[in-house]
Amino acid sequence: MIGKDDAKIVFIGAGSAVWSSRIIIDLIINKDLQNVEVWLNDIDDHRLNLVYGFSTRYAREYGSSIKFRKTKDQVEAIRGADFVINAAMARGHGYYERMRRVSERYGYYRGINSVEWNMVSDYHTIWGYYQFKLALEIAHRVEEYAPNA
Repeated sequence: MIGKDDAKIVFIGAGSAVWSSRIIIDLIINKDLQNVEVWLNDIDDHRLNLVYGFSTRYAREYGSSIKFRKTKDQVEAIRGADFVINAAMARGHGYYERMRRVSERYGYYRGINSVEWNMVSDYHTIWGYYQFKLALEIAHRVEEYAPNA
């Protein structure tokens, strides 16, 4: 059994600055998790570097001994992990925004049905296939490279 002092925690889609930063703060201030290794993984260099910079600086200023690693290589991040948290947005934020623009160009504004003024929010339905596919790909990688996670 893995002890809390040698656990490897992986965040897939770590470039979500708001979501990741909240979890990272919780890890850093938890006195029982001071020697874990946290791997940050994202496809977007800018977002990955932003969250990594925040994480290392916050840990240093708080006096935490958590070790942070960053990589764009998902297999490298997952290999040997004890915990894998998937927060990845399929095809990234840019794809989601392009999908919104196309929908709005054809009269569909952010989920509001113009006839009955219902909140329908089909963006997730349109985008759901890619999100489901990505989640399955990540799950298969976890099965292969971190079967005990």
